[in-house]
Amino acid sequence: MKPITFLHLLKNDVINILRDKTLLMMLVLPLLMIFGLKASLSALNELLPLLPNYYSLLLAILATTSALLGGYIIAFVMLDEKDENVFTVIRVMPFSISLFMAYRLLLAGFWAFCFAFLTFLVLDIQNYSLSEKLLYSIFCSQTSLVALLFIVTFANNKIEGITFIKAINFFSVLPALAFFIDSSWKHIFSVFPFYWTYRAIQEPNFLWILISIFSHFIIFLVGYYLFLRKIE
Repeated sequence: MKPITFLHLLKNDVINILRDKTLLMMLVLPLLMIFGLKASLSALNELLPLLPNYYSLLLAILATTSALLGGYIIAFVMLDEKDENVFTVIRVMPFSISLFMAYRLLLAGFWAFCFAFLTFLVLDIQNYSLSEKLLYSIFCSQTSLVALLFIVTFANNKIEGITFIKAINFFSVLPALAFFIDSSWKHIFSVFPFYWTYRAIQEPNFLWILISIFSHFIIFLVGYYLFLRKIE
């Protein structure tokens, strides 16, 4: 893909995002969540005295949720293109669908990383170094790429896309329950990649980090394969 083609696609994407109220809301929502929590943190600490014990988990959940919005934004742009049969047009363009998807995934990953990093930067409630904040932001951004692929593959329009978003948000927060359960039942949540991301941030360990990356990578490959099959 030539640089001029990349810039043209980027310009169109920015215009589409800014002129769509739903996408613009998704762009602003992470800021509202991050700064809203920062403003209300003192009140929450008074209401929930044990909350400081779960700051790392709170950061991981909020960073993941914020990062997911980066994937949702690009997924909705692509759902509009799906309606306009853009993927059919790409087949006769001087670049492949794989290169086009690489651009879109990188763009989603960039937004996701920025939202996640902003979470750790603004909510500086843990003694994380800059390198830790960068690393954890990458962990929390992994899910956005997987979410993008599955939404674009299985949703036929934005209404269905919103349904997928609700389901993904629910299952992204669900594994957090494992850190409040003191029994063997908590291990059932380990089937979710989110769980390993949260655990890697809660209990920094090379094994948890590796499982988090590997589990997301496997699901990403499955999602990409299904996406390619769907547009054939």
